[in-house]
Amino acid sequence: MHVILGGAHNGKRAYVEREILKFEKIDVLYFDGALPSNELQPLGKCIIISQFEKILEPFLNEPEQIIAQEIFSQIKQLEKYNNVYCICTDTSRGVVPLEKDARQLRDTCGRLYQLLCAHAKTVTRVWYGIPQHLKGDSNGEN
Repeated sequence: MHVILGGAHNGKRAYVEREILKFEKIDVLYFDGALPSNELQPLGKCIIISQFEKILEPFLNEPEQIIAQEIFSQIKQLEKYNNVYCICTDTSRGVVPLEKDARQLRDTCGRLYQLLCAHAKTVTRVWYGIPQHLKGDSNGEN
């Protein structure tokens, strides 16, 4: 698993797309704001998951630790047979939202991102298009 994080519109997706071009021809599946359904069991693919805020939004009434762990477990299952890239938008550096749901979403994203980063083979922060490798092999190898 590879985690790419940074602010909104900072070049995270472009970075991932450059990275996957380094590999031989591989099927790429994009999941923006969703996880693959249980019926879809991709094997040997490159899976790019983004917009975690949309994934987590329906579960804001549940405890953040529980939902973060549940989403993380689903991603770990995908990782068993696929090359998974998680594009995470960092919302922790701004003003704390006044609305309860917005704070809950921000906190739950933070809990999930901690799990993803701890487990990931590589973690890269992209800021204004410049990658900074925080964990793992900077060559992007699997």
